[in-house]
Amino acid sequence: MKNKSHLLVWVIGFVLLNLYFNGIPKLFTLDVLPWLAFTAGFFVVAHLFAKYVLRLKGLAAFGLYLQQGWLKLLLTGFILGLSIWALKYLVFYLMGKYEATGLMDSGYILGMLAQALLAMLLVSAINDVLVRGYWLPYFRKNNLMPWYLLVTTILYALDDFWNEGMSITNFAFSMVLGLSLAYTVVKTGNIWMAIGIHWGSNMMFRAMAGFDGQGIWKLQNTKDGAVYEWVSILITALLLPVVYALLRNRKPAPDPEIMRTTAQSKIAA
Repeated sequence: MKNKSHLLVWVIGFVLLNLYFNGIPKLFTLDVLPWLAFTAGFFVVAHLFAKYVLRLKGLAAFGLYLQQGWLKLLLTGFILGLSIWALKYLVFYLMGKYEATGLMDSGYILGMLAQALLAMLLVSAINDVLVRGYWLPYFRKNNLMPWYLLVTTILYALDDFWNEGMSITNFAFSMVLGLSLAYTVVKTGNIWMAIGIHWGSNMMFRAMAGFDGQGIWKLQNTKDGAVYEWVSILITALLLPVVYALLRNRKPAPDPEIMRTTAQSKIAA
């Protein structure tokens, strides 16, 4: 019964954090400053819940601890995400999905990309904390890591209905991307590379679509169709062999919660 009650607390926390991040923007239109306060609030709420309800070491337990090499993982992920999404849009262009007639003026491009750089980092970090980071300590503490890939990938695919709705292609896309992201967490022991991949892919998306449908290129005669959705899935699937090749020989960093408990035990002894 204790284990069931313990899991219920984690599930309730996941639902509440999910409603905070995905529900509030559906109810309210947030300008820049309120949006920044809203995103900062997520990290505050997540930290307090982790520390005082789950009895963890705050956000660090969700895979955000600053161990050696964290910045390299973040930037490597950023390059991977940016590159895969750039390849995707290049293939779309070659397939005739749209025509590019030129670039927007430099002032618009610099302003939009600067805004996107920060906004997409925050959104990417929140998404990875919410799905992959949040469940990492639970699966570790309960020796369930063999199930981590499957469960968090399914949760990610289901969670994406907030943004994309439910369809076979959207679900397949999220499963393919989610598997690659979860694999980086298993191999590194943190969520930095996953955040980086999200950040880079979101930046490339904003470069194409901006925040209001206008990216850095002037596009016209844009076409839609299932073929482009399946091509998107196939190209996104390239992430998995790439991250596998990069991380296959890597040993995950030690669990910070275990390290803290061990250190306390040595002090007590």
